[in-house]
Amino acid sequence: MDKPGKSKNFIGFTLIELLVVISIIALLISILMPALNLARDQAKGAMCLANHRSMSQAYLMYTHDNEDRLPRSDVWADTPESWVRPPTAEDGSYLGAANALPTIDDRHRGIRNGVIYPYCENVDVYHCPADTRDIRGTNLGNDLSKQMFRSYGIQGGLNGEELNNSGINVTPRKMGKVKNTAETYVFVEESYDGQWCNYNGGSWMIDVSNNGISWWNIMSIWHNKKSTLGFADGHAEMMKWVDERTFIYAADRTAISPTQTNPDNPDLVFMIRGYAVPLPR
Repeated sequence: MDKPGKSKNFIGFTLIELLVVISIIALLISILMPALNLARDQAKGAMCLANHRSMSQAYLMYTHDNEDRLPRSDVWADTPESWVRPPTAEDGSYLGAANALPTIDDRHRGIRNGVIYPYCENVDVYHCPADTRDIRGTNLGNDLSKQMFRSYGIQGGLNGEELNNSGINVTPRKMGKVKNTAETYVFVEESYDGQWCNYNGGSWMIDVSNNGISWWNIMSIWHNKKSTLGFADGHAEMMKWVDERTFIYAADRTAISPTQTNPDNPDLVFMIRGYAVPLPR
């Protein structure tokens, strides 16, 4: 005898129907995922652009409060008035030597000790959200000492370590000496995975000694063939690179020697145009 309320005619999904439903769901996911990834990448790019704008405006405010003087763009332990400092231990000692083991906290502390930090008091502004080296480490390993945090550098042509062919530092020291602030970039995304505890103590430089036909440093390209730049007038831009040689060198600095010539590379031409030190003629 059948129990009350139970139907003898109940029919569930067949295996074929379940497979069809699963296939439809998988198809929808495959369609949506690229759009979601693109939206995520665009959000990271927007945050990075905001970081550059904040740092560029902090840079300007520092010059306004300090008789037009530019912060130092290179950040060695013995460099005064650097925009950031090397990784710094709790006792105030610098951890920029090759045998040091700086933590992320030490790297944060070095940022806070930089001269522009009072105008931009958030260490996260110094980190691009698309830069995962603070989690995955770098090509030197993934222990704490190899986890980079700072994603940005300042060009060496702005009160930096750039020298002319005679070995003389010819970089402008004051903002009034910068000829075109709207075209002169200050901040550059860079992925320095080298020695010195993965800390880039130098500045971002162009090889001016080679008449502008080769890179020395290279931009990081974390935003779908684009990088963000912060400019000396306080604005920021997302730049799209176009030359295949740029992407090869950005992906692997050992793939192309930094002194290998890159004539007629429009990306290099653009960066030269915004460099604060004129190339020798």
